[in-house]
Amino acid sequence: MAYKVLVVDDEPSNLHVMRTILQDQYTLIFAKSGERAIELTMQQKPDLILLDIMMPGMNGYEVCRILKKERTVSHIPIVIVSALDEYQSEVEGLKSGAVDFLIKPVSPELVKSRVGHLLGEARATAMRENYQLVMNQIAAVAALHNNEVEISAPRIAQCCEWLAIKYGLTKAKAEDISLAYPLCALGELWDDEGGNSTPDCRSMLLLSEATNGFASVSVSLLTYKNTRWDGSGFPEIEGDKIPEECRVAIAAELLDKAIEGCDGNIEERVQRGINALTQEAGTLIDPRIIHLIDEHSDELTGLYREWLHNPWPTPILPINEF
Repeated sequence: MAYKVLVVDDEPSNLHVMRTILQDQYTLIFAKSGERAIELTMQQKPDLILLDIMMPGMNGYEVCRILKKERTVSHIPIVIVSALDEYQSEVEGLKSGAVDFLIKPVSPELVKSRVGHLLGEARATAMRENYQLVMNQIAAVAALHNNEVEISAPRIAQCCEWLAIKYGLTKAKAEDISLAYPLCALGELWDDEGGNSTPDCRSMLLLSEATNGFASVSVSLLTYKNTRWDGSGFPEIEGDKIPEECRVAIAAELLDKAIEGCDGNIEERVQRGINALTQEAGTLIDPRIIHLIDEHSDELTGLYREWLHNPWPTPILPINEF
């Protein structure tokens, strides 16, 4: 099914130009007023909106602000299309919630390029969000399967992402670790190794063909997450030979367990968590990670204040249907 693009402009000639440029690739919807644009957006849920600024009645900025306040459509990317002064129009449009800007008269190739790029980004974002919802459900089922009251995997995944960036990894790698961590719950559900993953476990076999991205990171976590910094664990590798994602994940796991398992206010719990990690410096955990966590403890406290007060999803299926 083709992407739906809503084109909003009070000038029929401008609507015709966009029709000529985009009709071969997308399903187009047209509106000649801001009020109609809002109505069609709520009804049709387009994948992208091309929005004129100067229209009688409600202008494009007002339309943009209203749509960004509506939860069910706020994710839809809006591109401002205007013949106004370029800089001022762009600033005001971005403040209103638009993601991009096109100047009239539009270039057909530029319109095609921008629209294609933004729809690709929107699809990737939606896929990630849907994946995270599914993985959160799997993590919840795994927690109940293991008789765990706390559903911590989604929270630990976020901690992994935050810590990976502090550790100097790229944003893309940090996001891959965050996506990969809940996927490891499949190992808890399917494999019988009790945490000592082996190359023939079923979850590993499912992911064994992955060579990059979060699936590849999942293989790394399933294989090496329980290694020790001093090399005394299994598998027997140590120090900087341990994959970076595994160093981050074990630190995030232990930190979260310590914070979740103690009493007091958030500041006290985070500090106790850091103290618990400090005892493992150089043996279980890379000491550099502990230093970074301590250095950014105020930021971490703010994150945990949010994480611990937002309940995670419960499983779709009752445990007796698992």
